Amino acid sequence: MDDPDSPTAEWRKGKSKLMFGLKIKKKKKKSSKDLILENKGAVDSDVEVLSDSSLMEAEPSEDQPSSSGVRTRILPNNKRAKLKTCILPSEGKPQSFQISINITEAKQLVGENIDPTVVIEIGDEKKQTSVKEGTNAPFYNEYFVFDFFAHKEVFFDKVIKLTVMHSKMLRSFSVGSFKLDVWTVYRQPGHQFVNKWATLTKPGDISTGVKGYVKCDISISAKGDAVQPGPKASDAEEQIDKNLLIPEGFPAERPWARFCVKVYRAEGLPRNNSSIMANVTKAFIGDNTALVDPYVVVSFFKQVGRTATQKSTADPVWNEQIVFTEMFPPLCQRLKIQVWDEASMGDVAIGTHYFDLRRISNEQDGDRGFLPTFGPAWINLYGSARNYTLGDDTAELNEGIGEGVSYRGRVYMELAVEILSGGIGTESKLLRTVKPTKDPKAGKTGGKDGKTPAGGGAGGAVGGAADDDKGKGVAAEVLPVESPPAMDSDHNETFLLFGVLFEATMIDRKIGDKPIVFEFSIGNYGNILEQPSITPSTPATGRKKKILDFPDGSDTFGASTLSSSPTSQTSPLLQKEPPETVLTSKSTTPPEKPVIVEGNRFYTHLPLEKQKPCINVLSDWEDRTYRLYNSNMLENITLLFEEGVASVEELHRKSDPEAEEALKTVLREFCMDARGFITAAEAKLKVALKSSYLTQLDKKRLTMCKQELESMIGDAHALVERKRKAGGVKEMLQDAMKLTNKLRFLVEEPQHTVPDVFVWLLSNNKRIAYARVRTRDLLYSSSREARGIHCGKIVTLFLRPLGKRVSGFQVQAKLEVYLWYGSCSDSCFMLDDLPAGFSPATGGADVSNPPNHLLSREQHQFQLRCHMYQARGLIAADNTGLSDPFARVTYRSHSQTTNVISQTLSPTWNQCLRMNLLLVSGELRHIQKEPPRVVIEVYDEDALGKAEYLGSTVSVPEVRLSGEPYTPPTLRYSPLHCGCQSGGDLLAAFELLQIPYSGEQSLPPLSEMDGSVYRVPANIRPVLSTYRLEVLFWGLRELKKVQLLSVDRPQVFIECAGKTLRSSVIQKYKSNPNFSTQVDAIELELPENENLHPPLSITVVDWRAFGRSTLVGNHIINNLKAFKYVPPPALPAPTPPPPPPKDTYPIPERQPPGPEGTLQHQGESGSTVALTTQDFLITVENDAPPPALPPTRKEPKKKTETQTRTTRGRSTKRRRRTIADESAACVIDWWSKYYASVEKEAKQDSSPFHQVFEKASPYHSLLSEGIHSLVSSSDGDKKKKPKGKAPVEMTVGLPVRLATLKLYNKELEAEFGHFNDWVNTYDLFRGKANEDEGVTEERFVGKFKGRFCLYKLTEEDEEDWDEAAGAGQLKVNRGIPLNIPVQVIIRVYIVSASNLHPADPDGKADPYIVVRLGKNEIKDRDNYIPKQLNPVFGRSFEMQGTFPQESLLSVLIYDYDMVGGDDLIGETRIDLENRFFSQHRPTCGLPTEYSVDGYNAWRDCLKPSELLTKMCRENGLGDPEFRPGRITVAGKVFAGKTVFINEDEMIESYEHLSLKILHRWAEMPAVGCKLVPEHIETRTLFNKTRPGMDQGQVQMWVDMFPTDLPHPGPSVDISPRKPKGYELRIIIWNTEDVILEDSSFLTGQQSSDIYVKGWLKGLEDDRQETDVHYNSLTGEGNFNWRFVFPFHYLPAEKVLVVKKRESIFSLDKTEQKLPSILILQVWDFETLSSDDFLGTVELDLHGFPRGAKTAKSCKAEMWSDGTERISIFQQKRARGWWPFDKGGELTGKVEAEFHLVTAEEAEKNPVGKARKEPEPLPKPNRPDTSFSWFVNPFKCFFHLIWRNYKKYIIIALVLLILALFLALLFYTLPGALSQKIVNGK
Repeated sequence: MDDPDSPTAEWRKGKSKLMFGLKIKKKKKKSSKDLILENKGAVDSDVEVLSDSSLMEAEPSEDQPSSSGVRTRILPNNKRAKLKTCILPSEGKPQSFQISINITEAKQLVGENIDPTVVIEIGDEKKQTSVKEGTNAPFYNEYFVFDFFAHKEVFFDKVIKLTVMHSKMLRSFSVGSFKLDVWTVYRQPGHQFVNKWATLTKPGDISTGVKGYVKCDISISAKGDAVQPGPKASDAEEQIDKNLLIPEGFPAERPWARFCVKVYRAEGLPRNNSSIMANVTKAFIGDNTALVDPYVVVSFFKQVGRTATQKSTADPVWNEQIVFTEMFPPLCQRLKIQVWDEASMGDVAIGTHYFDLRRISNEQDGDRGFLPTFGPAWINLYGSARNYTLGDDTAELNEGIGEGVSYRGRVYMELAVEILSGGIGTESKLLRTVKPTKDPKAGKTGGKDGKTPAGGGAGGAVGGAADDDKGKGVAAEVLPVESPPAMDSDHNETFLLFGVLFEATMIDRKIGDKPIVFEFSIGNYGNILEQPSITPSTPATGRKKKILDFPDGSDTFGASTLSSSPTSQTSPLLQKEPPETVLTSKSTTPPEKPVIVEGNRFYTHLPLEKQKPCINVLSDWEDRTYRLYNSNMLENITLLFEEGVASVEELHRKSDPEAEEALKTVLREFCMDARGFITAAEAKLKVALKSSYLTQLDKKRLTMCKQELESMIGDAHALVERKRKAGGVKEMLQDAMKLTNKLRFLVEEPQHTVPDVFVWLLSNNKRIAYARVRTRDLLYSSSREARGIHCGKIVTLFLRPLGKRVSGFQVQAKLEVYLWYGSCSDSCFMLDDLPAGFSPATGGADVSNPPNHLLSREQHQFQLRCHMYQARGLIAADNTGLSDPFARVTYRSHSQTTNVISQTLSPTWNQCLRMNLLLVSGELRHIQKEPPRVVIEVYDEDALGKAEYLGSTVSVPEVRLSGEPYTPPTLRYSPLHCGCQSGGDLLAAFELLQIPYSGEQSLPPLSEMDGSVYRVPANIRPVLSTYRLEVLFWGLRELKKVQLLSVDRPQVFIECAGKTLRSSVIQKYKSNPNFSTQVDAIELELPENENLHPPLSITVVDWRAFGRSTLVGNHIINNLKAFKYVPPPALPAPTPPPPPPKDTYPIPERQPPGPEGTLQHQGESGSTVALTTQDFLITVENDAPPPALPPTRKEPKKKTETQTRTTRGRSTKRRRRTIADESAACVIDWWSKYYASVEKEAKQDSSPFHQVFEKASPYHSLLSEGIHSLVSSSDGDKKKKPKGKAPVEMTVGLPVRLATLKLYNKELEAEFGHFNDWVNTYDLFRGKANEDEGVTEERFVGKFKGRFCLYKLTEEDEEDWDEAAGAGQLKVNRGIPLNIPVQVIIRVYIVSASNLHPADPDGKADPYIVVRLGKNEIKDRDNYIPKQLNPVFGRSFEMQGTFPQESLLSVLIYDYDMVGGDDLIGETRIDLENRFFSQHRPTCGLPTEYSVDGYNAWRDCLKPSELLTKMCRENGLGDPEFRPGRITVAGKVFAGKTVFINEDEMIESYEHLSLKILHRWAEMPAVGCKLVPEHIETRTLFNKTRPGMDQGQVQMWVDMFPTDLPHPGPSVDISPRKPKGYELRIIIWNTEDVILEDSSFLTGQQSSDIYVKGWLKGLEDDRQETDVHYNSLTGEGNFNWRFVFPFHYLPAEKVLVVKKRESIFSLDKTEQKLPSILILQVWDFETLSSDDFLGTVELDLHGFPRGAKTAKSCKAEMWSDGTERISIFQQKRARGWWPFDKGGELTGKVEAEFHLVTAEEAEKNPVGKARKEPEPLPKPNRPDTSFSWFVNPFKCFFHLIWRNYKKYIIIALVLLILALFLALLFYTLPGALSQKIVNGK
């Protein structure tokens, strides 16, 4: 399984839009194999076989240096593998993660009048924003937090999905979605995307394009990660296309692609069913004949596809392809393949494999890049062993979590990617009509398509993406695919795995005394417990197959005949003609009973001194060794380079001047090696391109490796030729490490060939422990550089147990094994690298007759001496926070143990362990060069239980032969490892002495100490010198209760090198936690070699009644180098003022070429305030002092010039109006300074020349259009005027520049080194240390404040000691303040908090502040802020404290709850004492400018000149000299302006110049340091319930003032600005060209019943409508209707402030800050149905296009054609025509008039809504046709029918009357005639 943490972040990325070779049109035909669904050329079919005769046989010649002409270095040909001190690799454990997502807004959403909400899905968790009504550009600014506890690989595969839903009453519709996996976010800088736009698409409708954009922040933090708040983008127009949420280098427009995963067949799967029922059957009946029913599930990016189920077969054939449609390149790292076994009671995972898409593709441009491609090739599956246990606790191994412990089969498959151009292609449309294939054999109808089969048998979550998709994954297309042509068996090769077991020791005695066997298996070959199936030969092929021949009888572990890997009848993949001679495999060592190790009853060993058992395993695989050869060649290059870089790092650590040259040599050698590989790769490519024997990926990888190495050679050359910079070797080493990371990425081959080798320990026919070896490392090649790093070498293997890992030493056995793997044709070389002194007992280097065991020709007797000196930094294993450590040394068949040193983490054993009569086989020369390794384990002795494991390491002894002169060994530190954590270091030496024929007495003698315990000889112990350690005992802080009692009388013990220094006892800790005796010293005997200095232990005890003492806690300092005494530089001698000073540092006047304001400053209260124009040009960043100014007499002339320039540019009238309108009555307060600082930081962060910008032109930005009191200037002014500060002018109409402060996005301590310049703080711990979360905080018991000074003792020091000690003037306490109580006034300013962790069920919180100092607490519960995760507090608190008793300030943020206790959100702690006494002076930050009053009033106790004098006196510099125009400090003269004009008076003030000097205090020789500027720090909040996880940030600062100085002025008012009331009056006059939606049922005439809606976004409750203009036949509407919208607004932030209850159940109103956007919509009124939406226009009141003067000139292009934009807050009035829009089309125009007034003005001059009083509007002059049908039916008849059809109506009436007349005539005429006739009258 690929490691998600693999170092690929530095992988080369293409920067343009041509990625993966997508747009190469000229080579379309040739490169079509990358794009089509079938890579037919890569299938191993009927092609010419490039066997050893062509590609493989040519390879050695290609790889030989002689053939290429380039010398290739190889690793030294040792007989043993490289030493690894870490016995077992650390295993990943589940850990805490937090995903924070802030949804800011959405834009350009597709749809008409939608009500959008954003749904966030991560795994099974789902959260959503509020619903915004009737807008396509909703604004949310809502924050969500997701907490996870998972394995890293599982967590990184989770998918974050953002979906915009159109929320309706009954159902919701998806507008579009966006998704990316967690790994994509985590590998970004800072693990976050900030202010990025996510592109919304619809995967089911890929032809319609983008559905909108969502602006969001996504950040991921693990435990201990510091989340850096990203820079917030300004409200200016953003270019969405340039700020998309995609990794750097990805194209902005990503095409759709089809990922086709073709699953052909599998083989070698576990044959027996492993479901719950099958295990029950096995447990009770003893046999299980049920075969597996396998199917394959492919998961990719929340899409799941599943093949059909093949019943009762371990060798299934599927021939199906699963097709995923996804954008390319996908924002997903891995694709997961899982093979499952279908079962009645829950499906069971068989194995899992992950495809890392970056390993099978290349993102580079043009021809260099290629699409993801794979195979067709095999992938190997690994997972748990099959022991048929009911409670199988290794099931998660089959699901891809952790390292698999057994081979589980392999799958033959292929991956191809097809880019879809122009939506979905015709072929894809055709394929979509094909129904997914159903499994005819599956017992369940419809199979399980689209379902992740993670049933009960799997035990829970499926790793990776599947747990995201569980139950809701999108089903992919499943289609049949043609089977690849059957591979000819001639392609296969028989390989031999040969091994020799040299040593088997440290076998856990719990395994038992029964004979044990070691099994070596590769794939299913050699596996003796799970016998491969015997498959009959297929009649069609007529080939005879080789079968395994297991003999009957008791010898289960006998030899076996070679069998091909089991295949089904339908896959004649590995069939091969049987050889003439039957080859046999012997995969196990003979059963042998272990023997107890001498000196250790816990371990046993196998007696293998005389003969070494051999194994040989024959296996049949496809010949794909060329892949492994390439990887081995790259590995060879990488290892050599890494070794070189590591050696240079060691030189650099020792400050060796040769380090740089050594690194350049390493880089040159790397270039030489890389060129050798490139030459070989080019030769291989020529052969490969002529044949399709290689897969596409093989060819592409060769090309990619060649190109990447060429690129790296260029980088290495650039490093070698680079001129030395300030960073020097350190920077070069970092760049070299990046090269090693790139190389490591290239080494891994994604297309598997041969499975890994497993070594098993079997006892009683059960698998007990295993070791896994990569086969590539064992592969033989005639070319040295292509050979595996462990091929033909003795490898030390530590076997691990099965099942879940438990704490402690997990090694079940230690093996020394010689391993060789290669083709049978190369078997003659398998014994070449055996150590000298061994010969085969039978057989030889012949595959048909390999040796059964080796005989040792020579055996020698040795004595091992283990000089165990000391250890440091051990893990605390006892409740006291200490351990009782002892060490156990095991060497072959012997083991010994040191004494137990009680209660220490840095034991000094000083003990020599002697192991006699050790028999070592082999030649003396080999033994001396590469002796067997020594294993050292360190344990903690427990009286009532077994010893607790603390760590282990491996070391190599130094060999001394009897005939050689004796030289003592060297003590060396070896790192101890304990699981995932470091276990400290062991200082020891090991020597292996050959015992001469004369016996042991002739060996160098050992001096006895006590009985049989030997001391380390003096010539081995380090040479000692006398050092003096001076200790400053300052005090103890934050001590917790011990044994339920408070600490009252603590004392500190300092232990080092066996000596102890005790502090004085603090008599009453609560009243004074400082020590009465501050300074003491002790003389130590320490090694002259600084690297061997022992650790220093700080132990705190508490003295209780009756003389009892209790251990409180301890702290271990492993490295004493930090305490080495460095004499301070000499202070400059105070000299009398010289006549002409040489060193003059002028403070330059700002002389910009552009306009500048006058040099006056007028305070708000009219008092004298003077400001200078010299400003940020004097900063610590200046490398050299600026040039001197002309003499002072010329200054008036410059002022005049400056004042003259001021009149240029824009008129002051325009400026005056802008200020008056925009700045809300010109109130300049602290928030003005804050917003100016925010804008300044934002501009500096966005500048591409950030550092240069800071140096050259630091500035205070203009805060125009909404930020108080600033002026916008024209472009011409901006070009002319540098961005420097100008004095603040309160006069309306003149430019105003604001002072700023420094905004730190981290804690002040992180910026200034924790303020430990005067004293260090050491955390004290107690209790057991382990890897569980939160254990560090639980172990924390307090802090010790002190300081150490270590120096070598000389005769002068001896003489000065008594004198200095008597006077208390030691080296350690120079510059330390007096240890007396100090009364301090403390002011805490809490500005705001951000990204707080939600505390309420609705995902919000009601935060309030609690401030604690000692026993004092201020609870600001009444001022809680409801329903807010980003509250602006603006609160200040003042309290008095006494140092040292009340030195810890805690700022806590609580969540207010009406019922129950309030919940703690998070807290931060500040050590005020460290700040108070620090030389950086963070007590009160230095402002950038000096002002007497106003928003920037000086708030310190001392004025700048007084402060400068105080600083000079404290540092022994002498008082500064103040003279007109200059101040002299320590011989340096600072020139600047000291005379200012105020109200036409000349005033002399040194405060401004003094302040500038203080800002440059770091330049003072000997005593200089950076002083803390006026600032706001951002502190991270933490919560004990979620240890190490960020719970939000708080912006704040702290001022401290000692009470013995003058009382400071009033505290700064930082109360949040209250929003200002405004009223927006809008008159809707007319509409034109509105589309006509209705048609008359009588006449068919088009018309619309028009009316207009309007509202401010966020104030939907105040929605207003005009009356209806009925029957508009032309789209014209006349209204004369007034909307009146009152609202509250913050000009500085440009936001509307909306306070309203979220629901009827809400107790408090929630405050929201929203952009000021007006929405106007035009609708068609319907009487009997819902109204029809016709169009909308959204106007940002800060910047919308100026309205067109006529309806004809009003066009939709107004939004994009650069029409002048106006702000209603500046213009106050605006009138014009604006276009309505619907779906991107113009649907009408509206004539409106805007008028903005303040709430006060609105009260004075009210107006009525609609057409009402006051100031009523006239009724509109609407046409006669404008009326409602139902209200006026006669009018409707007259206007709509009579007018148009009058003639026809009259004619119809005449005809009707005539017809009636004729009808009556004919009706009455016969009667009349008859009557006439009858009557005769």
